[in-house]
Amino acid sequence: MKRSLVYILALICLCYCSWGQTRKLRKDEIDFYNNLHQVLYNAVPHEYKDWKAVGDAKEFDVFKYFCPIVYADNDCTGKTDVSLGTRVPYQLSYSIDFSMPGSQSDALKGSAMRTVKDYTNTAQIAGMLKSVAKTKLSIHINANVYTPGSGVFTLVYCPQTPPETITLPVPATLALIGIRSDQCPLMSGSRPDMSPGDGYYDDAVVFLGKPVTTKTNDNRNDGRTHTVYGIGFDKSKIGSPVVQNIEVDFKGDAEDIRTAVKLIEWQKLYALIAK
Repeated sequence: MKRSLVYILALICLCYCSWGQTRKLRKDEIDFYNNLHQVLYNAVPHEYKDWKAVGDAKEFDVFKYFCPIVYADNDCTGKTDVSLGTRVPYQLSYSIDFSMPGSQSDALKGSAMRTVKDYTNTAQIAGMLKSVAKTKLSIHINANVYTPGSGVFTLVYCPQTPPETITLPVPATLALIGIRSDQCPLMSGSRPDMSPGDGYYDDAVVFLGKPVTTKTNDNRNDGRTHTVYGIGFDKSKIGSPVVQNIEVDFKGDAEDIRTAVKLIEWQKLYALIAK
């Protein structure tokens, strides 16, 4: 999700760019990050069908996380910005993407194109584009999301296909799949948009540990509903290296998302939440 990426980039900038003053990482902070990454890694599937996995980062170096580049005149190894634990939460993200093999993807696209008899027919074009939005699956996890007063996670769906509730084996404060149906075709002027990018891929959002704090509509003129959600975070406890909330989002075909949801070890994620 775009807003999810913006949130992560903003947090990195806060950690590495904003104030410039550093301090040494404490042992409890190092242990927290090492353990958190391992649990996030263990909780997600690392194989899906015969698809290729991308970004499957098993190894984690907490020193490189906070100091990705070491300069000769400024060795930041073992240090972090002083804002960590005061203005910036103990946040960590993990993601993995899967992609369908090229031969299968090409066959899917070829079959879909043969269904179109009239390239001026909006319904036929939308149906074709929706039918080929099945070649990718992404899973992203964010621990300790803190965005005061605003939401960053967007669920997009066609009004004719309202969001579906996801059933989980653990308590969740939000768990929805948004279906980007071809009943809401993406247009470029008066014609169907033939290059919609990920526009026909479905998505899902799950919140654990804290309630939904904001829910707003990001009004656009594409005929779809864009609902933006924010998750709670107790700022008074920002100085403690514990997990307050977890957000998980998915992008892919709805059926692949439903399958991926069943492959997540939700109990491991929920066990991270400080009680």
